[in-house]
Amino acid sequence: MFSILDTAAETVGRPKTTTDRACDQCKSRKVRCDMKRPCLVCANKGFDCTYDKARKKRGPAGKRIDEIRRAQSKSVDHERAGSFGGERRDEVSNWPNGLSMQQPQTPDLEQPLPRINTSTTAYSNISGPPLDPALGSPSMSEFVFPSLPMDSPSSSWDPFGALLQQELPPLTTSVDVWPSHINEETLLPWIDVYFKRLHPTIPILDRAEMYREMLTRKHHSEPQYGAMLLALCAFAMTQPIQIHERASHPSRSVQARMLMEECVKMRVAADFGEQPSIEMILASFFLFACLFGNGQHKAARLRLREAVDLAHSLGIHLPQSYESLQADARERWLRTYLVLSVTERAYALQQRHSIDFRGRPGLSARFMADFNPTDASTYLSRLIYSDQSDTKAMTGLLYLMESFDAIDENVIECWIGYCRYSDGVCETFDRRRALQTFRAQRRIREACLTGNISFAPSISPLPLSELMDSQRADITITQFWLLNRLWSICWSHGLLRDESDHPELQYDFACYVAHAVLATCDALPLESMEAHGVGFAEKIYDVATGIVTATQASSGNLTLNTPLRPTDQVAITIDPEQAGQVTPQDLLFRLQGLLQSFRGGDHPFNGKFADALTGNAYHGG
Repeated sequence: MFSILDTAAETVGRPKTTTDRACDQCKSRKVRCDMKRPCLVCANKGFDCTYDKARKKRGPAGKRIDEIRRAQSKSVDHERAGSFGGERRDEVSNWPNGLSMQQPQTPDLEQPLPRINTSTTAYSNISGPPLDPALGSPSMSEFVFPSLPMDSPSSSWDPFGALLQQELPPLTTSVDVWPSHINEETLLPWIDVYFKRLHPTIPILDRAEMYREMLTRKHHSEPQYGAMLLALCAFAMTQPIQIHERASHPSRSVQARMLMEECVKMRVAADFGEQPSIEMILASFFLFACLFGNGQHKAARLRLREAVDLAHSLGIHLPQSYESLQADARERWLRTYLVLSVTERAYALQQRHSIDFRGRPGLSARFMADFNPTDASTYLSRLIYSDQSDTKAMTGLLYLMESFDAIDENVIECWIGYCRYSDGVCETFDRRRALQTFRAQRRIREACLTGNISFAPSISPLPLSELMDSQRADITITQFWLLNRLWSICWSHGLLRDESDHPELQYDFACYVAHAVLATCDALPLESMEAHGVGFAEKIYDVATGIVTATQASSGNLTLNTPLRPTDQVAITIDPEQAGQVTPQDLLFRLQGLLQSFRGGDHPFNGKFADALTGNAYHGG
């Protein structure tokens, strides 16, 4: 052990000679050499001991020394400048996968967008130039796991220390996060489609403000805003498809899927949701709407819950969150809350899910007073009439809000099967609660027809008849569909009878609801109903299957050929002269025709309704 140290001590101070190195043979075999002529190893092995091979000089060559000096002098110049100068900008412009944008030609709306490379994200272009190889360290754009060995043979090089010692590329505010292969000019027609066909029932965004922000290229610098635009356009491509546009549906679906994928890529971040915004909420909501229209309900539910969770984190359901907001921001928050709460409850009734927005879905009198302590009606009036072009949209949204007021979390829990039983009877939804809910729905329906809002009676909004056709279709069919859902809960709780003092608790009430739905649809153009997508067809399907359930559950008083009596149970009067001609079988036939005409029957509920009729006496005449 100490012989090595002694040998080393003897050589200290000895002058360097040509033999102060291992011979060629020992160097090749990598064994210890005594550096004599011949050395002991070569003498024992019978080798010719030579020292002819030239040895490479240690240390960097002169050229590399000059390169290091030049790099260090540039670093000093950058530090003295203290800003991101023109030389650095020239370097950034020469990076691979640079950030320069080339606007492609505007493609035809019905042609697929350029294929998206799903292996890279919109952020793959954001990377700094590699360091000079003379520095001997990895490129700054490369990520090296600290637990893995470095490629450098020098074990003394500290990668984290080197990162701190080197000058990192400064961050700039002009980093372009918009996908370079998507030309925003091709999205403008779809934004126009949204405001023409969807905004009347989803009045969240302002058209002028959106165009103004696009002119300032906000979507190029803020990924969450850009993601919202992409999701909005995907929604506009797939939901409001009119009759003459049915042939383009496959192409639209492909384009919408590409936009959705790019939307998700722009939202990717490790801390996504830490700083929630309205743009985040709306992007999730539009993604939900697209997935719902495609029938992907598991993914749709995930996006809806994501939107609701972000809204909870932002606090749009809390009155105190609005105190420091400007008027425009307050109105936008409020509209977002109304749309989310109504959508969540409607989707819960369709797919049997729980809800997170508890209590009333909209603005109760107390909630309104928190914004304007002097007069809640004044604030609501300003909310409706501040923009005359948006008056109808906001009026329709408030009518929908009132329609879902009575459908609270207790009703939803009974609907999905979480009843609170006592002696085998549900304590939450009993006969008294059922009648109370039915009467509330009837009052809301009558208020919409006359132009009234219960929690602000001093204002006079437009009556339902003066709203747009798409709004009338959405509000009216939704109200009748809610009656059908309440009737279904009564049936599951054993509250229905063949004869009752209350018509709502009879089996044939489902037939009267179906007649009201058909009377409404006959008075509306088909495109006003198709603007609401397959969700509208699902409501028609639910109403139709209610008739099948009623005829099967009745003890015999209600058959497919039983004529309906003249009545005004759901604010739609059956003419006494036509009463004998209206039968459940006739209603089923007309509802089936409506489902077949909706989007030409290209939706899943057309076939599902045919399956529901299989084995029913309807086929026997």
